[in-house]
Amino acid sequence: MATAGVHRGVVGLFACRIHIPVTISSRDRSTVSRRRQAMVKKTTRRKKTSGTKRSTAARRGGMAHWYVLGAAVVGGIVYMDNWVPGPETAATGIRTASIERKAKTVEREAVLPRPKQRPAEEAEQALPAAEKLPAFSGKWFICTTQTDYCVLDGSTILYAGRKVRLADIDAPAIAEARCDAERSRGGDAKLRLREILNEGDVTLVSAKSGAEGKTKAAPHLVLRGGQSIGHRMVREGLAKPWTGRHQSWCG
Repeated sequence: MATAGVHRGVVGLFACRIHIPVTISSRDRSTVSRRRQAMVKKTTRRKKTSGTKRSTAARRGGMAHWYVLGAAVVGGIVYMDNWVPGPETAATGIRTASIERKAKTVEREAVLPRPKQRPAEEAEQALPAAEKLPAFSGKWFICTTQTDYCVLDGSTILYAGRKVRLADIDAPAIAEARCDAERSRGGDAKLRLREILNEGDVTLVSAKSGAEGKTKAAPHLVLRGGQSIGHRMVREGLAKPWTGRHQSWCG
């Protein structure tokens, strides 16, 4: 039967080529139709299977790098959980000890209270620095018409617009002398002080030697080359060391 069908198919092929009319039975037509349908189904099944395989491979290839990344993260976490620090090197140990010492020093400085200032220290800090008047190397006069850089008596002068008393001496008075001897010696001290002042430049430094007295003159040390001119007046017998009050020059 199969042979007969093949024969008919070949005869039909040649008939088509040579345009010879061939008559095919209805049974042969149904057989051919079934074979064609079977071939179409087989081809469709092959395409579907091939497409499924390709899509599965593509999905697997696209997710591969995510699988690798996830495995690396999990491995890192497990490593850090099970990591045990090894022994420190010498350089690391020295650096760590230095940091710890600095931290302890800062804590100790923050905890230790600062010592309170004593009243004496506060008083010393409250005292103003010694006033130093500008040096003068000009000519000195007797205070008559002159109103600055002049001599009033053996221990009082006008200097830079202010009345100044030589703080370390007590010279004889003139206007308030208690006797003629004191008045005479006061005139001599006045002239001698002018001569000494005219020998060169002098510097005045404020002194704390008590009250200003009746003259209302600020006490200062009159210096030349670091030496007191008042001491020179005492050595020459024209003044006495200051004791805090005016001494008698009479008798």
